[in-house]
Amino acid sequence: MAKVISFLSWNVENFHNQASRVDRVVDLIAAQNPDIFGIYEVKGAAVFNAMRQKLPGYIVTITESPGVPEILVGIRNTFSAFVTQKDELQSKVPSLRPGALATVEASGQTYCFLFLHLKSFPAPRDWGLRDDMFSHVASLKRTIDRATPGGPSNFVALGDINTMGLSAPYNNVTDITGDEELSFVDKRMGARITGMRRLSKTHEDTWWNGKDNWSPSALDHVYASNHLKFADFNGSEVNVVGWVNKNTKAQKKNWINKFSDDALLYGEIHS
Repeated sequence: MAKVISFLSWNVENFHNQASRVDRVVDLIAAQNPDIFGIYEVKGAAVFNAMRQKLPGYIVTITESPGVPEILVGIRNTFSAFVTQKDELQSKVPSLRPGALATVEASGQTYCFLFLHLKSFPAPRDWGLRDDMFSHVASLKRTIDRATPGGPSNFVALGDINTMGLSAPYNNVTDITGDEELSFVDKRMGARITGMRRLSKTHEDTWWNGKDNWSPSALDHVYASNHLKFADFNGSEVNVVGWVNKNTKAQKKNWINKFSDDALLYGEIHS
């Protein structure tokens, strides 16, 4: 199989104008050499400028939502592409993040990448907003499928989807774990009319804040149209890069302090 397009997704927590950290993050992105990438929690102008300076072969765009950490999307300038902001992913709550939909032409076909950073926390309201966001992702996929001649579309939804489960104070009857929520999302995305599946990863857990009273969690994921094919990374479809690759707890914490509490996701669509 030949590579058609490579992609990267990374939540760089509170990514703003600390120059040394900006340089480290951008250098790590450049080392992965993706054709398209999405970075979440971007706050500072220095990040945008560093991307332009250190990654001159990319066109960089950023979502706009006042007071909300943004999604930055970079696309290699050899591709024909455009990016649209999907405000419906805010679920009518201005303080939430919109989605960023990148439509890219590669090897004579159209590929749609929806970069996501969904509502966090397990409180009932948070869970409900996240559930509504998932419904918009599935609806958008079906809409693009209908507009694709001979469909279904080449659609990838990826990012920090924050499947933390549901924890209702004073009422644990309705509680669900993060794994259970993720299984619900799998069913919604995997429904016949949506036609997507969650890709396997080299490491299931992608988030840890480095604190001993918190456990690593599987919060970052990639969903893709069932017919798409991907590169193989030791038996998995997505390569996880970051603190997960370190051997000791001290090394993991050091990586988190230098970069982010989320590891990055890298994958390649193949023909």
